Amino acid sequence: MDVISSHEQSVFIQTSNIYFKKWEIENPRNTIVLLHDSLGCTVLWREWPEELAKELNCNVIAYDRRGYGKSDNYTVKRAINYLEQEADILKDLLNYWQVEKPILFGFSDGASVATIFAGMFPNDLELLIIEGVHVLIEAETLKGIVEAENILQTTHIAKALEKYHGDKVYDLYYAWTKTWLSDEHQSWNIEHFIPKIIVPTLVIQGEFDEFGSMNQVNAFDKSFGIVEKLIVTNAKHTAHKEQKRLVFSTITKFVNKHLYEKMD
Repeated sequence: MDVISSHEQSVFIQTSNIYFKKWEIENPRNTIVLLHDSLGCTVLWREWPEELAKELNCNVIAYDRRGYGKSDNYTVKRAINYLEQEADILKDLLNYWQVEKPILFGFSDGASVATIFAGMFPNDLELLIIEGVHVLIEAETLKGIVEAENILQTTHIAKALEKYHGDKVYDLYYAWTKTWLSDEHQSWNIEHFIPKIIVPTLVIQGEFDEFGSMNQVNAFDKSFGIVEKLIVTNAKHTAHKEQKRLVFSTITKFVNKHLYEKMD
């Protein structure tokens, strides 16, 4: 199946211009929405959007959250519920796109936003796919973020990220690390959204994820929907890059299984 077209634009949602890109095919079965990580953006999904569109016969939309990529910068201090705010923005984006009951695929912070959305709006999505999700703060989470901040200060990563985020790199980097390491953020927890989830959910995590333990994965045992898990051996936080073939195959099988079950 060939991707018929792709186009990109920005739309003003709540406080910011939000950039997005669509990959559209003929007679799609559904729409997959991709939610990026704390340093990511649409471009950094690389070949994933087009390959998912072709393999699953679905439209795909990726977007840059406030402060990332080609969206407006966002320098406001992050509130403890800022990821819940992002779930509200996603709801507005879906309304703008006229997309009903999409498949959400979130990575890292994007997985947290997708989880919150699935709990806040349980009837407004078809399937939930989350990789490297954060639902609670652990020692591993804080250690990983401290190391990430050290990488910013001791390497040339900021220069490399300028290609994707322009002059927003330090703003977005510290909005992530300073928020999560702050005293007021240590009570952050989104586990209460999980029992409200009713859709089939695929939880993916690298065996050696440096930002969280299996507690992040096992928290989804409290979901009201079907939960499938993939623990990717010899992978860290970016399992979809480190073991792409396995992760891609598992996702496509999961989507096909549950979409076809519904059609039957």
